[in-house]
Amino acid sequence: MGVALHTRPHDNPTQYRSQTKNTMNNTYPWHSATLKHIESQLHDNRQPHATLFRLRADYDDEQLGWEIAKRLLCDQQTGCNACKHCRLMNENAHTNALFLDVINDKVGIDQVRELEQQMWQTALFDKPKVAYIQGMDLLSLGAQNALLKTLEEPPENAFFVLSVSNISRVLPTIMSRVQRLHHAKVDQDSLYHWLQKQLNNPVTEAAIARTAKLVDDAPLRTLALLKMPELGQKLQQEKAQFADFISKKISASTLTSSLDKDEPQAQLQRYCRYTESLIHVLFQKSISDNSELGNKRADNRQGNSVQYATWNGVSLRALYRLHDSLTDLRRLADSNVNLTLQFTTSLTEWQHER
Repeated sequence: MGVALHTRPHDNPTQYRSQTKNTMNNTYPWHSATLKHIESQLHDNRQPHATLFRLRADYDDEQLGWEIAKRLLCDQQTGCNACKHCRLMNENAHTNALFLDVINDKVGIDQVRELEQQMWQTALFDKPKVAYIQGMDLLSLGAQNALLKTLEEPPENAFFVLSVSNISRVLPTIMSRVQRLHHAKVDQDSLYHWLQKQLNNPVTEAAIARTAKLVDDAPLRTLALLKMPELGQKLQQEKAQFADFISKKISASTLTSSLDKDEPQAQLQRYCRYTESLIHVLFQKSISDNSELGNKRADNRQGNSVQYATWNGVSLRALYRLHDSLTDLRRLADSNVNLTLQFTTSLTEWQHER
């Protein structure tokens, strides 16, 4: 069955398995603000019955779901790691916590209905029942509708924690019945302190900042690069080559020659991130430039017209088109098409039209 209940001595091993994700005694610093928000709601007795958040790559946001569940069961409502319920959660042994892993398991409407039945059963402990559905957006339409019925009329003293990768795949009717959590921006000082603790050798903040910039501040990816400096150098070269392609210093075929044959999706994802970063910079510069231009024209009593910044002659519109092309190529990476040919053709067309 697809519902994973924390393992008990009398459980049938063919029916249940323990959760695959171990809860940790220490939370990540980039989850702290979200968890403080949950703790505040619990303290004020205003925690909604269903909470949803988006999974980000290289942030281990799957862990956030378990930390939320732990606080819903904790005697102190803080994930204290000292009470009986926190210890059971840390040992994957709390019978009030249910887990559906849609990302790694085959989960359909039957498993969702089974989860609903278990949520209505009497709990062994005098605590809420908590269901954590990881990758809920990957459920079929029928399975989402089955979940919707439970969210519309939830059992008393029951909570649902839902994580998704793509909000657009979630039924609007489900979105209207959940609290959506928004990830706070990573505090740089906390991130630097955490990274320093993970490394055997001290690293300067400047080195951390340079490395983090390569991966858009994704903390776990930053840590991996700091532990493998040669990989960081490789990514710097990759980013510089991609910039040369955008500014027409090299051709699309030259860029194609460096395409990672083993992990093309990961490389295309990095190209998307590089493009997004450049779009953000140009967009902010356009806002600043137009603000100054608007002030000058106001002084001269002239009409306003929006002007957008460019980078090496490349416009924002062209960068958006490039991002769309890269996104389409990422989708093709898992198919049987000749990705190298598609990559060269698509990016050559972009260079000619930019």
